[in-house]
Amino acid sequence: MSTYEVGTVLWIIHTDRPGLVAYRVVEEITKRTLEGEQIQYLVQPASPKARTVQLESIKGRIFLDSEEAKQALVENATKAIDAIVTKTQNLVNKFFIPTSSQEIIDKTPNRSNPKPTVGKSQLKEGYQWVTMEDGTKVQVKIPEIMK
Repeated sequence: MSTYEVGTVLWIIHTDRPGLVAYRVVEEITKRTLEGEQIQYLVQPASPKARTVQLESIKGRIFLDSEEAKQALVENATKAIDAIVTKTQNLVNKFFIPTSSQEIIDKTPNRSNPKPTVGKSQLKEGYQWVTMEDGTKVQVKIPEIMK
């Protein structure tokens, strides 16, 4: 465990609930027993009706300044946003990308007799998605020699 001076402000990103809370170290308790020395810290949150709690009872990441905490929050948010975008992109790939070149032909405008399109897009075994110049995606079988 790290050591802190009484009066130090700790910025803690909680892991059990979202949020950032600043705590001030208000007391350092040193215990000496037969097993060794143990240091405990009592901290007080920067909030109204604040109660002093043991630092070790708080689940979260501790930072010594607000900029470090801010950077960690930005990283957490970026990861969450990336996960949302990836999940949504997977849904787009699954439901909106055609499964064959016939499906692309069926979706082209100005056809006199449009045919219903095939359901979900699944990549056939041995095939890969290739994006054409006009942005359409087709499945192409690439020989093993070229892989």
